[in-house]
Amino acid sequence: MKGFGNWKEEGGKNCFLPPPSSLFDLLPLLVILLLPLGLFWSVTVGGRTLVPADNLFNFEPWRSAADQFGVTRPHNELLSDLLLENYACKRFIVESLRHKEIPLWNPYLFAGAPFLAAGQHSALYPFSIVFYILPLSRA
Repeated sequence: MKGFGNWKEEGGKNCFLPPPSSLFDLLPLLVILLLPLGLFWSVTVGGRTLVPADNLFNFEPWRSAADQFGVTRPHNELLSDLLLENYACKRFIVESLRHKEIPLWNPYLFAGAPFLAAGQHSALYPFSIVFYILPLSRA
């Protein structure tokens, strides 16, 4: 197979070595993967989270405990949906999968409501696998 990579014979076996330039081509991919880890170092390795948990202190019963935790005002009130809706949906999905169930029905909304058919939860979004592998506070 001339013209397609480099063939080298080692110990009587033919083995394929990628062209030298293809190893250099992996450098941008490595940078793309490592850059977010570096920028979010305190979240990926440290004990911090991207979930705006301080927004809970806008609502009772957490508002009563805000002084105890030293929370005066949430950092960004516009991010409340991340905690009130998305975090709850992700937690429901993770708990359902942990019990080996497909989350078709959410019994926690009123008398129950279709869950997987709603589409708001992003359960089938490919990058949501991060939420199913890592703990929710880290994902």
